[in-house]
Amino acid sequence: MQPSLLEELTPVPNPYPVVSELEFPDIWKLCEQARELAWDPRSIDHTDIEQADIPAEVRAAGAEWWSLRAWMEHGAIPYGAERLRDAIFGHQPFEVKQHVVNFIAEELRHHEASFHIAQALGGYQPTPRAEYFKSIIPRFHEEGAEKSMSFFGSLAVNTLFEKLSGELLQARYENARYASIQQACKLILRDEARHIQFGRIIMRHFFETLGADEKALLGRQFAKKLQGSLLNGVYAVVNLPEDERLRAGRNRALAADYGLGATHPDEEVGIIRRSLEEIRADVSVYGIEIPEIPELDGQAAVSA
Repeated sequence: MQPSLLEELTPVPNPYPVVSELEFPDIWKLCEQARELAWDPRSIDHTDIEQADIPAEVRAAGAEWWSLRAWMEHGAIPYGAERLRDAIFGHQPFEVKQHVVNFIAEELRHHEASFHIAQALGGYQPTPRAEYFKSIIPRFHEEGAEKSMSFFGSLAVNTLFEKLSGELLQARYENARYASIQQACKLILRDEARHIQFGRIIMRHFFETLGADEKALLGRQFAKKLQGSLLNGVYAVVNLPEDERLRAGRNRALAADYGLGATHPDEEVGIIRRSLEEIRADVSVYGIEIPEIPELDGQAAVSA
């Protein structure tokens, strides 16, 4: 290769030292559990929903709903890839890097599991039909926001959203009337529980070392992300334009009414609000305050 070509290659940060000794046995235990509890989305038999007597309109609504779930899970994969790069070149302990690798693999299989359900219901949608999703989904893990926080701060904030997502997924698991959807939800929830536990370990080890400015930043970033993207049809439809809110809400209600593992739009804000209160209590012991979110904390939300 010519020297001129070598000079054009993007420089890579120094990967050394490569730390191999375990510093956090509690994180390594989660890594071992991830290996022991690995599962294959293709092993789930979706014959029950393929052969079920479900109206075409409901199948279409369910396919859109589970395509959304697949897009959401897929959006976490590039986030994980960026955090793995940060962990490698930030010389993080081996078990931290291993957990991030596990996280990427698990989010990928959550995407695949959601894809198979959408496909069995009415056909997976590779591209959102609604224009608003095309602009919202790329903002799931906006790197500018992630880079404004420390490595462990970013991981902790992401984990808080894992808790929110887990609460919503629990409700969707309870809604599911079909064994294949129940099984997928159950297995995804099991993975999410490890992600949440990782976040609790991170908070326990690192939050007390944070300065006041970074604590305030973490709270603001959490509120901004929840309000700015996840209430726009992902976690709830509350922030959508009226016509899209009605359309998405109706389809979501159809999927919930027929037990397709969805949450009814009238119930979503209440679930999120209760989970937000628990999250605020969890982080308040470390001096972190999550600012008010009008859609969840305001009078309109209380009376909704």
